[in-house]
Amino acid sequence: MDSLLEIIKNLKKEEIRNFKIFTKRFHRQEDIKITTLFDLIRSGTYDEDEKGMIAKLFAQDKDVSNAYYRLKNRLKTELEKSLLNLHHNLDEKIDTINLITLANIFSYKAQYNLSLYYLKKAEKTALQNEYYDLLDFIYSQIIELSYNFIFDQINPLEYIEKRKENTRKNSVFMEANNAIAAVSYRLRKSNLSNNEDMDNVLQKTLEDLNIANEIYTIPNVKLKIHYCIRNILFQNKDFYRLERYLIESYNDFEEEKIFTKSTQSARIILITWIVNTLMVNKKWNDSIRYIEILHEELNRFNKLYYDNFIWTYYQSLITSYIASDRLDEAIQLLLQIIELPAHTGLKFLYEFAIYCNLALCYYFKKNISEAIKTLSRLFLKDVYPKFSTENQFSISLIEIILHYENANLDYVTYRIGEIRRQFKTLLKADTHQEEKAFLKILLNMCNKADPMHDKLLLTQMKEFATTASKVQIGSGKYIELGLWIQSKIDKKHYYAYLYEALQSYNAS
Repeated sequence: MDSLLEIIKNLKKEEIRNFKIFTKRFHRQEDIKITTLFDLIRSGTYDEDEKGMIAKLFAQDKDVSNAYYRLKNRLKTELEKSLLNLHHNLDEKIDTINLITLANIFSYKAQYNLSLYYLKKAEKTALQNEYYDLLDFIYSQIIELSYNFIFDQINPLEYIEKRKENTRKNSVFMEANNAIAAVSYRLRKSNLSNNEDMDNVLQKTLEDLNIANEIYTIPNVKLKIHYCIRNILFQNKDFYRLERYLIESYNDFEEEKIFTKSTQSARIILITWIVNTLMVNKKWNDSIRYIEILHEELNRFNKLYYDNFIWTYYQSLITSYIASDRLDEAIQLLLQIIELPAHTGLKFLYEFAIYCNLALCYYFKKNISEAIKTLSRLFLKDVYPKFSTENQFSISLIEIILHYENANLDYVTYRIGEIRRQFKTLLKADTHQEEKAFLKILLNMCNKADPMHDKLLLTQMKEFATTASKVQIGSGKYIELGLWIQSKIDKKHYYAYLYEALQSYNAS
């Protein structure tokens, strides 16, 4: 793996901006080449043409291979410095490591009082976050530093005892990891059947395994056992019980103050699970309430996890709006997202979901022409090829449905032929037999003069509508094909059927 390429291709906008500022200190021509190389790699123009890149950088020079590789190494070093500079306080662990580094710098400079000052700051942060491995290093550094003080600024015996206590706690922590594995195994074996109370099963498991309360109350242990119970309930598709368990866990963890900056990602993931489970259980108003809580948490700690989870927030809110017949709000939100600088530049997964959802919202509002226009954005030659085969297939299905609704029957007939050729392999798979049957029915609907009075076709449509997969939240389907066919049979709008299905959806 080319680590330099991997670093550059995954830089966020703020990291690119920081690197540009960081390199403004360069003045020599050789140094300026570093930023030129950075821009060339980012452009992707020379991804498969290293010789072309070398020629671009060293146009008049001969035998420049060594110079090129030196330049790459220098660029990597400068990028590493820039990232360290930008993210120096990303979380408590990095902050603690930086404090230890500062202590070492001052120790090298024989400024021992300052070194001790930063080691004590590092100790405080490490204690708050249970960084036992770092604490062991901090205490060894303080004990070593004590040799450099003539007076008794440091009592080494105090720190020797602290180190012993930390070793004991670290031993408890290791025992806790063993306990997590054992408890998780027992809980999976119990399978948490419907007639069992989770708290009782958990308590009995802890007692049977002789797990000390001191270990179980460690936040990391509680969280990992929580993950285990959550996953078992999810695998059992026990969504109503899962909903109750997740909300109770969230309230308990907040009350016990388990969530800190270092466990903020766990808090966000738990809220996301609550949102998704509420949507599965068709509790749309409740889901929107927790979606807003999710947004509040994404803004916490200087937006530490904002970029990682912001699309989860948007997608959840859009889904809830669509299911709650709040289409205007869904459209307004999607249009706002499109204008956000953070979501331009084609992050393809987001672009796919944004324009598919927006096109469908226009369709649900019976604005077919706007729906077709919106979806066409995904067929641009510099966009469409970069989607996965599955996503290309999904877009194509939406497109032919929209054009059918717009009475462009010749175009639909033509596109079905293209789709069958382009996705020939996909349509042979067992997982896509429903779509294959749908294409055949839709083609017949286009070719019949009066399809709704053709008995054979009508029989096929009714059978398809009955046997097609039912609405399943989170399935990734943008159009429920069975519902769509049923809407054609009954001569009603598809969204009316979808909305009804989302309200009466049975999660179990």
